[in-house]
Amino acid sequence: MNITDIQKTLDQLYKESLDQAYEYMMKIAMQAMQDQNDEILLFILNELIGYYRVTSKKAEGKKIADQLIHLLYARNLENSIAGATSYLNIATMYRAFDKTESALKLYQLTDKIYEQLPENDIRRSAFYNNYSLLYLQLKEYNKAIALGEKALAIVAANKNRAEEAVSCVNLAQMYLAVNQIDKAKKLVERGIDLFHRYTEKDSHYFSALAALAQCHYRRNEYDQAVVLYEEAIAGVERVYGRNKDYETLTANRDQILALSKQRKGLELCRRYYETFGEKMIEEKFKDEKPYMAVGMFGFGSDCLGYDDEISQDHDFGGGFCILLPEPVYSKIGKDLQEAYDQLPEEFDGIRRMTSFHGQGRVGVFEINAFFEQFLQQIPQTLSQWLYADENALLNCTNGMIFADHYGEVTRIREYLHYYPEDVRIKKIVRAIAKMAQSGQYNYARCMKRGQIVAASMALYEFVDQTLSLIYLFNRKYKPYYKWSFYGLKDCTILYDIKDSLEQLVLLPCQQDKWHRDSNPVNLDDPKIRIIEYICQRVIEQLKAEGLTTLDHDFLEDHTQEVMNHIKDPGIRCKHIMEG
Repeated sequence: MNITDIQKTLDQLYKESLDQAYEYMMKIAMQAMQDQNDEILLFILNELIGYYRVTSKKAEGKKIADQLIHLLYARNLENSIAGATSYLNIATMYRAFDKTESALKLYQLTDKIYEQLPENDIRRSAFYNNYSLLYLQLKEYNKAIALGEKALAIVAANKNRAEEAVSCVNLAQMYLAVNQIDKAKKLVERGIDLFHRYTEKDSHYFSALAALAQCHYRRNEYDQAVVLYEEAIAGVERVYGRNKDYETLTANRDQILALSKQRKGLELCRRYYETFGEKMIEEKFKDEKPYMAVGMFGFGSDCLGYDDEISQDHDFGGGFCILLPEPVYSKIGKDLQEAYDQLPEEFDGIRRMTSFHGQGRVGVFEINAFFEQFLQQIPQTLSQWLYADENALLNCTNGMIFADHYGEVTRIREYLHYYPEDVRIKKIVRAIAKMAQSGQYNYARCMKRGQIVAASMALYEFVDQTLSLIYLFNRKYKPYYKWSFYGLKDCTILYDIKDSLEQLVLLPCQQDKWHRDSNPVNLDDPKIRIIEYICQRVIEQLKAEGLTTLDHDFLEDHTQEVMNHIKDPGIRCKHIMEG
């Protein structure tokens, strides 16, 4: 009996029956203990760790982990490569059981011992993959991505295609976590292709299907996501039974099924136009059709694509806007509006309910008048851009154009698409100055004075300015306040601090951590720790954009250097809080 033969038998039994594989491992373990064959016992205990992990048997797994560590120390293997590999397996089991602190300690120990290995040793890749998943679980996304990229580089260099498939899928999960959907999708598709060509369908393959399902879900491609989840669920149940992975996959699928039943307003409006509007225009206004732009944009969660079942209680249902240049509007505007008003009020089982404040969102408009209801004027100078209302700019550029035969509406929307760069940089300066003022300075001063309401207001100002900054980094207009946090799902840069912002809001008051003599950077207050972490992530991004070279922790110290990157002297000389 040797390890190679045992591994071959186990591989075959895993394909046939997980229970038979377990019975075989227990038999070999008993025999190894009788024979005092520590090498085989060590191998089997490591295999059992993996078995208990995938079958979610926490108590049994902990017991075997203790036996394994005891054996390592008894045979003076605690600092050996074999010992490190065992720590890796135990840590991965603990990670699956949400014992993240225990897992982190063992991963760190493995890392120290694995320094003995060559840089491109294939064993390092398995370690980096599993370690990265822990940091993903801890929401430390930058660390997770760095480790995932290391793992992929090693397996690619070794031309180990099976491990390359696993590494692709792991790294894809990291990019999904920071909302970089295109990168994630390319990686997971590469991984699935490698699975099909070079390896068996196992738990890693099912994870790949789930990751691809998530990519489709993030693109609102619900049908494709459900099909992939169902394939993954069936595979996990067939091989491992209804374990923790099965439950997670099933919950994700059910969530998407529920979402797919909701009808998004933009799609509903597009189909309403194609069903009724196109025919009406073709039959009654064919000569003026070349001057028309048709779409749905402006006010409302539906124009942002953020609507849900709650949104359907007002200003929801089939409808669209028709925009015309002034001479054409003067000629046919009234008749076209009358024809529009004759279109069916109900479509796809939904009757459009228009609230008092929702009047004028759909119908016929003159082009300039339409945009001027949001903006007093289309900004022409940098100064006009600087003071233009951000939500008004978003209303002018959101939604969807169904048809633009004339092209003027498309031209205006493209022109208003985003701020000129000097204006964006100036607004970044304002945001980081206000973050420093509210979060790094005033929150602490208010807490020291016991002014809890004022401290809360400072905290919410910090959150709001951080949201503004994230949108500025992503070159997107920030939505109305009730959607600004939700809208982070469409951002990639600094998406990883979303959970920190939420935690900052949800934490209870920390008054008991403060007194008059407290240090302003009072790390006993977890809110201070979160604020400082967020500010450090912001400084990292400022450096990544080449806007600062300073290492100062206080955000306000960076304002002048960022201002120096503004080219226009009129904008550059404005006060840091302007804009």
